[in-house]
Amino acid sequence: MKWLNKQTRSCLNATRHVSRLPLGSKHNGMQWNVCTLLNIGMLLLLAAVVSGCGQSLASLSPIHPVQNISTALAEMEQNPSADVVIPAIPENSLAEPVYEEHGLETVGFRLVKGEAANTQNLTYLFAFADYVHSLDEWDEFLSDWSEVLPQIELAKENEDRKIVDTILVSDHPPAFEVHAKQPILTKTLDGITLSICYWRRTDLDRKYNRGNAFSPFYETEALRQGDKTDVFYVKITNNREQHIIFDVKSCNIEDQGENFYDGLDYEDLRERFTFMSRATGLYVTNGLKKAREILLEKRLPVVEKHVGSPRLGILPGESAEGFIPFRQVKLNAMDLVVTIPIEKAPPPEGAKRYQTIDFKFPFNHKRGIRVAQPAPQRY
Repeated sequence: MKWLNKQTRSCLNATRHVSRLPLGSKHNGMQWNVCTLLNIGMLLLLAAVVSGCGQSLASLSPIHPVQNISTALAEMEQNPSADVVIPAIPENSLAEPVYEEHGLETVGFRLVKGEAANTQNLTYLFAFADYVHSLDEWDEFLSDWSEVLPQIELAKENEDRKIVDTILVSDHPPAFEVHAKQPILTKTLDGITLSICYWRRTDLDRKYNRGNAFSPFYETEALRQGDKTDVFYVKITNNREQHIIFDVKSCNIEDQGENFYDGLDYEDLRERFTFMSRATGLYVTNGLKKAREILLEKRLPVVEKHVGSPRLGILPGESAEGFIPFRQVKLNAMDLVVTIPIEKAPPPEGAKRYQTIDFKFPFNHKRGIRVAQPAPQRY
């Protein structure tokens, strides 16, 4: 009886007591009512807790920016061996003055094995103290950071040179024309700034799967994993003197198992509708019309005319933004890298070749959250 809690022992004692009382006794009925009400209350409490857990998971995003530093630090304390993943943190004496001047703090990183910490590209993620995105402030930070970066990258004795990659994480809806539902990651390379955030299927349904139109990213539960989508919203700003070229079919997501998930264009989305028997008629027509309005590839001007298909991109000093869908990642995917290649056009008077910059953004995928997401809905 020692393992029983006080309330349970009270009910058992009451049961033994009332069993010796005459049937129909007032005291007998009162004791049974107390125990019954107690049991019902405990069942209702358990149901509320389980329901609350389900609702909280359903409201989270299955894909989000790389995990917080505290997670890796706790893991290092438990197992400091070389096989434990470690964070890449810049030298405090060099980096902290720049952080403080611009109101930034380190919030994430790319995880690497201990033995490879000095041979792989390391990604530092920063956030403003007020968690607000501002490209002007980010540019000011990068200007000062460029002076600190070479000192951090200098190799120590018997070490390879570290290549540092910086990303801003923020939450500032006016940064995009379409309100961002998740944190925004921003990276600037060679005069090109690219911002990206993930959109849950539920948020896409609520915004576009309504009225007399299917969402361009509409899917049924019967679809195979490879025919479903993971959708990101991307904004590209070209501050170069030459135009840049973008091709959605060259974009991809790679997971920790070296599985690749291709970017999908408008024709791929139209083909997806043919896989769903109930997606027909005016609903599909209106959904594809909406796709032409919100897909990044459909919002880009022609920057180079060729025989056949022209090349799309962004002119100097201009920006473009929109959705990029990918094939949905597998349930067992955990560490994701979203790669968006941008091709730089050479100066008109130069004989240089076109060069491609790969913008890579680290994300995490949670299987439990993915499974708990609500089914597709119409609004």
